[in-house]
Amino acid sequence: MADETPADELHTAQTELRHLKHTIGAMRDELERMRYDKDQAVQEAVAVRNDEIIQLKATAVALREEFEKLRIDKEQSVQAAVAEANGEIVQLRETAKALREQLESIKFGYEDKLQNSERAARDEIGQLQKTIVALRDSLQSTPPPRK
Repeated sequence: MADETPADELHTAQTELRHLKHTIGAMRDELERMRYDKDQAVQEAVAVRNDEIIQLKATAVALREEFEKLRIDKEQSVQAAVAEANGEIVQLRETAKALREQLESIKFGYEDKLQNSERAARDEIGQLQKTIVALRDSLQSTPPPRK
């Protein structure tokens, strides 16, 4: 290369310079493409994560709504059961009261009948005792039969 003339050296240098400029341009283009690909990958990853976040939020909202609906249904069922039980309790208390009153009425009726029976028995005993006294008096006042 020592035989090269300055024109050849200039030509070689210019060729090498063009080649280096071309290489730098290609490397710049490759770097830009890599940056673009990286930005695209980041944007895609962010978009996928955002979609996932939106889906998770929607799922959370749906689960909250379902939970709230179940809670309300449970409260309504409990209230209905309590109301039914309270109604049954009231009905049973009224039945017990009516039976108690009926029992009292029957008891008083039997007590009256018992008192009436006792009074009638005392009256009859009194009558029989009077009859006995009268018969005794009658027997004692009549002379004994003669033999």
